[in-house]
Amino acid sequence: MQWMVDARPAAMAAIVGALVLVPAPFADAQDEERRTEMEASLRYDALDSGFDDWLTQRLDVQSRLRGAPTWYGALHRERRYGTWDEALLAGAAVPLGETWVVQPEVGRTFSADFLAKWHADLGVQRVLGGGYVGSVSLRRTRYEGSQVDRLALGMERYWGNWRGAYTLNVSDVDVAGTPVGHAVALDYYYGERSLVGVRGALGREEEGLPGGEVVTTDVASVSVHGRHWFHDDWALSWELGALSQGDLYDRYGIQLGLRHAF
Repeated sequence: MQWMVDARPAAMAAIVGALVLVPAPFADAQDEERRTEMEASLRYDALDSGFDDWLTQRLDVQSRLRGAPTWYGALHRERRYGTWDEALLAGAAVPLGETWVVQPEVGRTFSADFLAKWHADLGVQRVLGGGYVGSVSLRRTRYEGSQVDRLALGMERYWGNWRGAYTLNVSDVDVAGTPVGHAVALDYYYGERSLVGVRGALGREEEGLPGGEVVTTDVASVSVHGRHWFHDDWALSWELGALSQGDLYDRYGIQLGLRHAF
């Protein structure tokens, strides 16, 4: 788990703004050509309770054009519990008219010691008017020794330079019950594409352990994040956060990334 129950609602905010007529400042109507962005990032997490610290290396790519399908993907490798896992994901956000967006996503892990072996997700978003956007997604995640099915229901609101979001996550873990989680986000957009925001999560979540074991614990997290475009084609992204994974551990992390548009 990351700082939110699911990072996809926050990551999709800019995509939805570029695809449909959402009254958001980052929906840049002046972009008449396809815009591709690539970001390399490094994350460090310090854990207590005797766990080794975590390290994540990630490369993200996103290509979008207002009113056309947005394509995105990521390659990342993570070190936890003294071993490395590598994974790849790919997805798309496809507009259907001016009010609907369909988003399929798939991911696969090459050496699944603690990450999931694969996941498949299908999301749908609808612009409701008045700055509101509703969403629903279904995800199946397969670990070495278990399977997790998750339903996510979300609502976003855009007003002025602000975006607020709430997501309810209900999971069915075949070896660990039916955890429920809540996630909230508040972002402020400045300039054409820069932003700063806060995220929080509370509830119960599944966590992958070495050997494919999945456990469910109480979770509480908070983080602040941002992306600052210091040049037309270059941006610095960052995140600071803290997470309590029940009785397993507390985790404190920092992430820095460099983003380039071309």
